Amino acid sequence: MKFLKTISVDEFKIILDSIPRLKVEEEIVSIGESFNRILSRDIESKIDVPHFRKSRMDGYAVLAEDTFGAEEDNLIELEIIEAIQAGDIPQKRLKKGQCSYVATGAAVPGNADGVVMVEFSERQENKVSISKAITPGTYVIEIGHDVKKGSTILKKDTLIDLATMGIFASCGIKGVWVYTQPTVSLMSTGNELVSQEVKNLEIGKIYDVNSVVLRKAIENTGVLVKFLGVIKDNYDELKNGIEKALENSDIVILSGGTSKGEGDLGPKVLEGYNDIEILIHGVKIKPGKPIIFAKVKKKIIFILPGYPTSALSCFYVFIDNFLRKMSGYPLRDKFSKEFEIGERIYSTVGRHEFKAVKIKEEKGIKKIFPIKTGSEAISTMFYADGYIEIEELESIIDKGDKRKVYFF
Repeated sequence: MKFLKTISVDEFKIILDSIPRLKVEEEIVSIGESFNRILSRDIESKIDVPHFRKSRMDGYAVLAEDTFGAEEDNLIELEIIEAIQAGDIPQKRLKKGQCSYVATGAAVPGNADGVVMVEFSERQENKVSISKAITPGTYVIEIGHDVKKGSTILKKDTLIDLATMGIFASCGIKGVWVYTQPTVSLMSTGNELVSQEVKNLEIGKIYDVNSVVLRKAIENTGVLVKFLGVIKDNYDELKNGIEKALENSDIVILSGGTSKGEGDLGPKVLEGYNDIEILIHGVKIKPGKPIIFAKVKKKIIFILPGYPTSALSCFYVFIDNFLRKMSGYPLRDKFSKEFEIGERIYSTVGRHEFKAVKIKEEKGIKKIFPIKTGSEAISTMFYADGYIEIEELESIIDKGDKRKVYFF
């Protein structure tokens, strides 16, 4: 199998966009487990919320007509017949000239049609003097004000957030139908990599950063992640790892081993497959040129560069939206915003650059400033807020220009 020539960023994105969404099943989960899942069915409320009339304020439930004419210099006196706290069931209906004290959120008597705030009242034993008139409906929350019985709370294919979980809980919904999550197997490759459990680093060894950072980045796209560990630069070990990943997941992501050098085994392992449909080895992008993309039957393989900054850049530029499309998550454009360039930025012509940037405030205006370190430094991502795109034929972005920042 022959590796393809280096292609443009746009060409790679077109290829990724052509991959259809994975076929997924559905499952029912409790609302406590539903956060950031995608609904597979419309959800309707089986009750009204609230299912009883209640007070917006601490005050006195009244017959509004009894308050007409009330002013600071014309107090109207009413008889208090009951005190209703939140959770209580009103026991008495009001007659003309009567009222009931109600706490915020408490049920109001069946025939009360308004609530006078305590601020406009003066109580003496079982009597209260009202200093402000109200109209029917004042500070009374009617049945079904929030959610009406039988109404659609949320449509299928919608992301469940915290507010949605709150609505589900208020409607007494215990479980919801959601799509099963696509599964991604993640591996780091390289003899130089060791886990964070190693206390003393030997010369030539480095801590595995990608497994920590990429794992969380992948989880944020709505897929399940299986981390298969660090794979040494051994052909059989890497092949076995890829075989296991293909068997147990929909998508395989490796970091390291993307170049065509003797020590990078990714391309060699992929050459052993006869049923690879698509293969890309190299994109005109900085950082992260030697990215590999392959489609083996219905399974997808990505091999990212080893440098953490390059790996994460490639992930955000290409794989992040790809996984979001597969899981049904909102695409990354939702997390972008346009700012003014605060300092001239230079770029190499011939490669589409994704420049790590910092947002700083100058005279009350937020502006974009480049991060000076390169892809070899993990601190590049630490100090960056996000990245901007610099087109392949652009060499300079001048101070004062506007660019969209994609946040990490």
